[in-house]
Amino acid sequence: MKHVLRQRALDGFEVIESLYPAHLKQPRHTHTLASFSVVLSGSYSESFGRRPQIRLPGTLVFHPPNESHAVDYNRESVRILSVRVSSERHIYFRTSTAAFAARASKRSASIAWLGRRLLYEFKHPDLGSSLVLEGLIYELLGEVARESSAYKKSPAWLAEAEDVLHDTFFAHRSSDEIASAVGVHPAHLARVFRQKNGCTIGEYVRRLRIQFAANQIVSTKASFTEIANAAGFADHSHLTKTFRVYFGVTPSEYRRNNRR
Repeated sequence: MKHVLRQRALDGFEVIESLYPAHLKQPRHTHTLASFSVVLSGSYSESFGRRPQIRLPGTLVFHPPNESHAVDYNRESVRILSVRVSSERHIYFRTSTAAFAARASKRSASIAWLGRRLLYEFKHPDLGSSLVLEGLIYELLGEVARESSAYKKSPAWLAEAEDVLHDTFFAHRSSDEIASAVGVHPAHLARVFRQKNGCTIGEYVRRLRIQFAANQIVSTKASFTEIANAAGFADHSHLTKTFRVYFGVTPSEYRRNNRR
């Protein structure tokens, strides 16, 4: 069965970090409240009908109330950060957009970055953390709303471009190379990419690198120089400077705080 690592109640939300063991199978079931989850590590399959859907790290999944699904955690343990949404909050969101009436899923560097930020604030509370947590939750819910509208209208080549970035974020590839790989003009790629992801290709790649570095910092004993090189940063100093911008702490502080 799953192991709840920590949880915290906010106004209208409940944040829960859980670890699911390998080979765990959850038969078809429902949840009374709406919720969304960010996959932090590991992968699993989720079924709503006959065809399962694979959930990889950096994936956000939104479930409306009383949705029926089954889950298989396959061959590895999976760590998930979930947010339960109260009935009152869900009704409020539904009056704003129909996006919150149906299931949605999306995987991106932005989501991975927001999920990691949410986890860090969740694990290290201070006087301002409740406000920061709520702001990050709203940003993730904004990704749900964006998925239901702009993303579904996105061309197939845009998803291909994102796949290329996920596979080669550690390399230094130009926008022209990415555009050539998916068969579109660089200017068109840049414009549509920003419309859909809310950031430039360069920012998207930086978030992928930071997410990779954060995972390596916590899960390995590799030196910061080794991690910087593997993630595509120029050196240890470049990693530290960028990491501080995203997380507000240095890599060494992040490793120390997350291994306590």
